[in-house]
Amino acid sequence: WLAPAIVMIPSLLVIAIIPFGSALGDQKMVIADLNVGILYSFGIVSMGVYGIVLAGYAANSKYPFVGGMRSSAQMISYEIAMGLSVIPVFLIVGSLNLSEVIEYQGQGFFGWTVFKQPVAFIIFMVAVFAETNRLPFDLPEAEQELTAGYHTEYSSMKFALFFMAEYIKMIAVAMIGSTMFLGGFQGPFVDQ
Repeated sequence: WLAPAIVMIPSLLVIAIIPFGSALGDQKMVIADLNVGILYSFGIVSMGVYGIVLAGYAANSKYPFVGGMRSSAQMISYEIAMGLSVIPVFLIVGSLNLSEVIEYQGQGFFGWTVFKQPVAFIIFMVAVFAETNRLPFDLPEAEQELTAGYHTEYSSMKFALFFMAEYIKMIAVAMIGSTMFLGGFQGPFVDQ
């Protein structure tokens, strides 16, 4: 029971730091407006690795264990690339607060950081595809495998929690990418 929870909870906690809209009076449209928001998100996302290793180990079989180790190695390696790809954005903006990153990009469509740091955006996108096990980085859970990886021994709701966590993480990293590079909640031709 612990492994699916360890994978699911960090995926949900990442969404707490994403600004959803501009402030309404003195109320900000974010659950937790942290000064070190992106460091919080990467710290929380990296906790999911423990759940994957625990899921492979708890199956008490060598194939899920190897699948868990393979998945965790992929996640750790691409989390490093994803973390390094956002550093240029913070060097430009001068703050780790995601609300301030969005405010910086409020200059208009060409004020977005994707135009100022296109290589960082490409590295971030490749790392996101690998982190969420999308093609072509779906090797740990590929269809041609004899076993499905670390979640071979799981069924029912425990199995569903692994996949819900994966899709929630896809939404969360898309929100982080939008916030970091694509202006966040500020659309391309929207007056704020």
